[in-house]
Amino acid sequence: MANLKGWKHRCDLFALQDAADDLVRPLQDRPVRVDRETLTLGYAGVYSSFLRHAEHAAREHRLDVRDILVEAGRRRLVGGQEDMIADIALDLAATGNRP
Repeated sequence: MANLKGWKHRCDLFALQDAADDLVRPLQDRPVRVDRETLTLGYAGVYSSFLRHAEHAAREHRLDVRDILVEAGRRRLVGGQEDMIADIALDLAATGNRP
């Protein structure tokens, strides 16, 4: 099959779209959307994988998710360091300060 640009590939585009809608979408427990938290991911320069961890930590410590994400960016966390989000939440809760 060729795409609209004429490049040859062996992908069945419609089968991939069907799989995305029928298999992947039901696994998502949060719709993809642009909101204050997802915008903050870009603003802070942190990975989207941090969002769930930050949401959980924010609920647990009564913090604003955005404060956690901004502090993660300030600390220059990278993918694989999601466990550090719990430390950030503890630090923010202890000081009562925003980053």
